[in-house]
Amino acid sequence: MKTSIRALAAVLLLAAASLVAAPAALLFAAPAAPPVLRVPGSPDKPIDPASLLGKHQTDVRIEDSAGNTIVYHGLPLLEVLEKGGLDLKTMNGQRASAAQVVLATGRDGYTVVFSVGELTANRSNPKVFLVAESSDEGPLPENEGPVRLIVYGDKARSAYALARIELRTLAENKPAGK
Repeated sequence: MKTSIRALAAVLLLAAASLVAAPAALLFAAPAAPPVLRVPGSPDKPIDPASLLGKHQTDVRIEDSAGNTIVYHGLPLLEVLEKGGLDLKTMNGQRASAAQVVLATGRDGYTVVFSVGELTANRSNPKVFLVAESSDEGPLPENEGPVRLIVYGDKARSAYALARIELRTLAENKPAGK
């Protein structure tokens, strides 16, 4: 009888210790890695959330399901792609980008797609943004960030907790006569 009581006490102590240790482990867990930008011909580059903020950041206002307006801060996706190596300034770059798409994938595997043409058509009034913080809460919570994608007018393509953004070429548009 004494052995079974000791065994039960040991099991209970172990269970209690694991309950105390679990929240502590969560507190000290490493933050989620920033998403990676993949552009053909360039090495993968992490998108530092801080690079989306600063004097050039854009305020992105969206309405939540309760009707409250939330203000996020970030940059248009097209601007991030151009800083990462997408060439839209030369004729060869424009020819190549005509057949390119952007895949944005969350840590949970959810993937959305945009054509580069769609993004450039809205250059003066961007609809697609990468954001890293909100005015109310600062950096995005773990389940949304550290970077998320917001698309005005298209909630289905607004992806949380991005893992990567890839630029893919679907076809080659070679110059005439080549």
